[in-house]
Amino acid sequence: MLIRLLLLLCMLLVSLGGCDTKRIEYRRRSVLERHYGKQVGDTRVLSDGTEIRYLDSPIQSQQLAAGEQVIGAQRTQIRTESEDGTVTLNQVLPMHVVSNLHECLRRSEYRLIYEQIISANQRGWYQSQGEGGYEQFLRWFQVNREELAKMLNRMKAGEVFGDTNVEIGRGWGRVTLRRHVAGDFKYSTIELVQDGNQLRLQDIRGRGATQRPQFLRTCPH
Repeated sequence: MLIRLLLLLCMLLVSLGGCDTKRIEYRRRSVLERHYGKQVGDTRVLSDGTEIRYLDSPIQSQQLAAGEQVIGAQRTQIRTESEDGTVTLNQVLPMHVVSNLHECLRRSEYRLIYEQIISANQRGWYQSQGEGGYEQFLRWFQVNREELAKMLNRMKAGEVFGDTNVEIGRGWGRVTLRRHVAGDFKYSTIELVQDGNQLRLQDIRGRGATQRPQFLRTCPH
Protein backbone atom coordinates (compact mmCIF):
# COMPACT_ATOMS: atom_id res chain seq x y z
CA MET A 1 0.00 0.00 0.00
CA LEU A 2 2.83 2.37 0.91
CA ILE A 3 4.66 1.57 -2.33
CA ARG A 4 1.51 2.30 -4.35
CA LEU A 5 1.09 5.69 -2.64
CA LEU A 6 4.73 6.56 -3.31
CA LEU A 7 4.31 5.68 -7.00
CA LEU A 8 1.20 7.87 -7.27
CA LEU A 9 3.03 10.75 -5.60
CA CYS A 10 5.95 10.43 -8.02
CA MET A 11 3.61 10.40 -11.02
CA LEU A 12 1.90 13.53 -9.71
CA LEU A 13 5.21 15.34 -9.26
CA VAL A 14 6.33 14.41 -12.77
CA SER A 15 3.02 15.62 -14.17
CA LEU A 16 3.27 18.95 -12.36
CA GLY A 17 6.88 19.38 -13.40
CA GLY A 18 5.90 19.15 -17.07
CA CYS A 19 3.35 22.01 -16.88
CA ASP A 20 4.28 25.60 -17.66
CA THR A 21 3.16 28.38 -15.34
CA LYS A 22 0.90 30.78 -17.21
CA ARG A 23 0.37 34.37 -16.07
CA ILE A 24 -3.01 35.92 -16.92
CA GLU A 25 -3.93 39.57 -16.37
CA TYR A 26 -7.41 41.06 -16.65
CA ARG A 27 -7.58 44.73 -17.62
CA ARG A 28 -9.53 47.36 -19.52
CA ARG A 29 -8.16 48.80 -22.74
CA SER A 30 -5.95 51.87 -22.56
CA VAL A 31 -6.69 55.05 -24.52
CA LEU A 32 -4.31 53.94 -27.29
CA GLU A 33 -5.81 50.44 -27.47
CA ARG A 34 -9.31 51.92 -27.62
CA HIS A 35 -8.17 54.12 -30.49
CA TYR A 36 -7.29 51.03 -32.57
CA GLY A 37 -10.75 49.49 -31.96
CA LYS A 38 -11.20 46.08 -33.58
CA GLN A 39 -7.48 45.74 -34.30
CA VAL A 40 -7.07 44.73 -30.64
CA GLY A 41 -8.95 41.50 -29.88
CA ASP A 42 -10.25 40.10 -26.60
CA THR A 43 -6.84 38.66 -25.68
CA ARG A 44 -3.19 39.18 -26.54
CA VAL A 45 0.11 37.69 -25.36
CA LEU A 46 3.07 39.82 -24.28
CA SER A 47 6.68 38.97 -25.10
CA ASP A 48 7.18 37.41 -21.63
CA GLY A 49 4.27 35.04 -22.20
CA THR A 50 1.75 36.97 -20.10
CA GLU A 51 -1.76 36.66 -21.50
CA ILE A 52 -3.83 39.85 -21.37
CA ARG A 53 -7.60 39.34 -21.27
CA TYR A 54 -9.65 42.49 -21.83
CA LEU A 55 -12.80 43.12 -19.82
CA ASP A 56 -14.34 45.43 -22.44
CA SER A 57 -15.20 44.17 -25.92
CA PRO A 58 -13.65 45.52 -29.17
CA ILE A 59 -17.10 46.84 -30.17
CA GLN A 60 -17.41 48.81 -26.94
CA SER A 61 -13.90 50.16 -27.44
CA GLN A 62 -14.62 51.22 -31.01
CA GLN A 63 -17.78 53.01 -29.93
CA LEU A 64 -15.82 54.77 -27.20
CA ALA A 65 -13.11 55.86 -29.60
CA ALA A 66 -15.71 57.22 -32.04
CA GLY A 67 -16.94 60.05 -29.83
CA GLU A 68 -16.34 59.41 -26.15
CA GLN A 69 -13.57 59.63 -23.59
CA VAL A 70 -13.45 58.09 -20.14
CA ILE A 71 -12.35 60.17 -17.16
CA GLY A 72 -12.42 57.98 -14.08
CA ALA A 73 -15.76 56.20 -14.24
CA GLN A 74 -17.46 58.96 -16.26
CA ARG A 75 -17.89 58.92 -20.03
CA THR A 76 -17.83 62.24 -21.87
CA GLN A 77 -19.27 62.62 -25.35
CA ILE A 78 -16.81 64.91 -27.11
CA ARG A 79 -18.28 64.66 -30.61
CA THR A 80 -21.97 64.32 -31.49
CA GLU A 81 -23.28 63.88 -35.04
CA SER A 82 -27.00 64.43 -35.62
CA GLU A 83 -29.09 62.82 -38.36
CA ASP A 84 -28.94 65.94 -40.50
CA GLY A 85 -25.13 65.84 -40.45
CA THR A 86 -24.63 68.61 -37.89
CA VAL A 87 -21.57 68.02 -35.69
CA THR A 88 -21.27 69.40 -32.16
CA LEU A 89 -17.94 69.29 -30.32
CA ASN A 90 -17.61 69.20 -26.54
CA GLN A 91 -14.23 70.19 -25.05
CA VAL A 92 -14.01 70.58 -21.29
CA LEU A 93 -10.49 69.15 -20.87
CA PRO A 94 -7.26 69.71 -22.84
CA MET A 95 -7.18 66.19 -24.30
CA HIS A 96 -10.70 66.72 -25.64
CA VAL A 97 -9.28 69.46 -27.85
CA VAL A 98 -6.42 67.19 -28.95
CA SER A 99 -8.82 64.39 -29.93
CA ASN A 100 -11.33 66.63 -31.69
CA LEU A 101 -8.69 68.57 -33.61
CA HIS A 102 -7.02 65.34 -34.69
CA GLU A 103 -10.31 63.89 -35.91
CA CYS A 104 -11.27 67.08 -37.75
CA LEU A 105 -7.90 67.15 -39.52
CA ARG A 106 -8.29 63.50 -40.47
CA ARG A 107 -11.67 64.29 -42.04
CA SER A 108 -10.54 67.65 -43.48
CA GLU A 109 -13.29 69.39 -41.49
CA TYR A 110 -11.67 72.84 -41.57
CA ARG A 111 -14.92 74.75 -41.17
CA LEU A 112 -15.59 72.82 -37.95
CA ILE A 113 -12.12 73.72 -36.67
CA TYR A 114 -12.80 77.36 -37.51
CA GLU A 115 -16.21 77.48 -35.83
CA GLN A 116 -15.80 75.19 -32.81
CA ILE A 117 -12.12 74.58 -32.03
CA ILE A 118 -10.14 77.83 -32.38
CA SER A 119 -10.80 80.53 -29.80
CA ALA A 120 -13.24 83.40 -30.28
CA ASN A 121 -10.26 85.76 -30.18
CA GLN A 122 -8.58 84.05 -33.13
CA ARG A 123 -11.80 83.73 -35.12
CA GLY A 124 -12.50 87.41 -34.51
CA TRP A 125 -9.13 88.35 -35.99
CA TYR A 126 -9.89 86.43 -39.19
CA GLN A 127 -13.31 87.97 -39.44
CA SER A 128 -11.68 91.41 -39.18
CA GLN A 129 -9.68 90.61 -42.33
CA GLY A 130 -12.81 90.63 -44.45
CA GLU A 131 -13.65 88.09 -47.14
CA GLY A 132 -10.11 86.71 -47.27
CA GLY A 133 -9.88 85.99 -43.54
CA TYR A 134 -11.18 82.43 -43.64
CA GLU A 135 -9.00 81.69 -46.67
CA GLN A 136 -5.90 82.64 -44.68
CA PHE A 137 -6.97 80.29 -41.89
CA LEU A 138 -7.74 77.49 -44.34
CA ARG A 139 -4.45 77.86 -46.20
CA TRP A 140 -2.37 77.58 -43.00
CA PHE A 141 -4.14 74.47 -41.77
CA GLN A 142 -3.99 72.76 -45.15
CA VAL A 143 -0.25 73.44 -45.50
CA ASN A 144 0.49 72.26 -41.93
CA ARG A 145 -2.09 69.47 -41.75
CA GLU A 146 0.43 66.62 -41.80
CA GLU A 147 2.75 68.13 -39.17
CA LEU A 148 -0.17 68.95 -36.89
CA ALA A 149 -1.60 65.45 -37.23
CA LYS A 150 1.77 63.93 -36.31
CA MET A 151 1.96 66.07 -33.17
CA LEU A 152 -1.62 65.33 -32.09
CA ASN A 153 -1.26 61.60 -32.73
CA ARG A 154 1.89 61.55 -30.59
CA MET A 155 0.12 63.49 -27.85
CA LYS A 156 -2.64 60.89 -27.74
CA ALA A 157 -0.13 58.03 -27.60
CA GLY A 158 2.00 59.92 -25.08
CA GLU A 159 -0.94 60.17 -22.69
CA VAL A 160 -0.64 56.38 -22.30
CA PHE A 161 3.16 56.15 -22.18
CA GLY A 162 3.87 59.29 -20.14
CA ASP A 163 5.34 61.38 -22.99
CA THR A 164 2.62 64.05 -22.88
CA ASN A 165 2.33 66.75 -20.23
CA VAL A 166 -1.20 68.08 -19.66
CA GLU A 167 -1.83 71.25 -17.62
CA ILE A 168 -5.07 73.01 -16.82
CA GLY A 169 -5.68 76.14 -14.79
CA ARG A 170 -8.33 78.77 -14.28
CA GLY A 171 -9.28 79.82 -17.79
CA TRP A 172 -6.42 78.10 -19.60
CA GLY A 173 -4.92 74.74 -20.55
CA ARG A 174 -1.80 73.37 -22.21
CA VAL A 175 -0.72 70.08 -23.79
CA THR A 176 3.00 69.57 -24.45
CA LEU A 177 5.15 66.77 -25.76
CA ARG A 178 7.96 66.15 -23.28
CA ARG A 179 11.44 67.23 -24.26
CA HIS A 180 12.78 63.74 -25.05
CA VAL A 181 10.21 63.30 -27.85
CA ALA A 182 9.43 66.91 -28.85
CA GLY A 183 12.60 67.22 -30.94
CA ASP A 184 11.16 64.87 -33.56
CA PHE A 185 8.23 67.20 -34.32
CA LYS A 186 7.83 70.61 -35.92
CA TYR A 187 5.09 71.51 -33.42
CA SER A 188 5.01 70.28 -29.84
CA THR A 189 2.67 72.46 -27.75
CA ILE A 190 -0.93 73.65 -27.94
CA GLU A 191 -2.19 76.49 -25.76
CA LEU A 192 -5.87 76.64 -24.80
CA VAL A 193 -8.22 79.26 -23.38
CA GLN A 194 -11.63 79.03 -21.76
CA ASP A 195 -14.52 80.25 -23.91
CA GLY A 196 -17.65 79.92 -21.78
CA ASN A 197 -17.71 76.30 -20.60
CA GLN A 198 -15.46 75.09 -23.41
CA LEU A 199 -11.71 74.99 -23.99
CA ARG A 200 -10.60 76.41 -27.35
CA LEU A 201 -7.35 76.45 -29.30
CA GLN A 202 -5.41 79.68 -28.76
CA ASP A 203 -1.88 78.90 -29.89
CA ILE A 204 0.33 76.22 -31.43
CA ARG A 205 4.05 76.33 -30.74
CA GLY A 206 7.09 74.44 -31.90
CA ARG A 207 10.67 74.06 -30.75
CA GLY A 208 11.34 77.80 -30.95
CA ALA A 209 9.65 81.16 -31.36
CA THR A 210 10.18 81.01 -35.14
CA GLN A 211 7.85 78.01 -35.25
CA ARG A 212 4.85 80.06 -34.12
CA PRO A 213 2.25 79.84 -36.92
CA GLN A 214 0.93 83.01 -38.52
CA PHE A 215 -2.66 82.03 -37.93
CA LEU A 216 -2.08 82.78 -34.21
CA ARG A 217 -0.14 86.01 -34.73
CA THR A 218 -2.54 88.02 -32.53
CA CYS A 219 -2.16 85.86 -29.41
CA PRO A 220 -1.13 87.84 -26.31
CA HIS A 221 2.08 86.48 -24.67
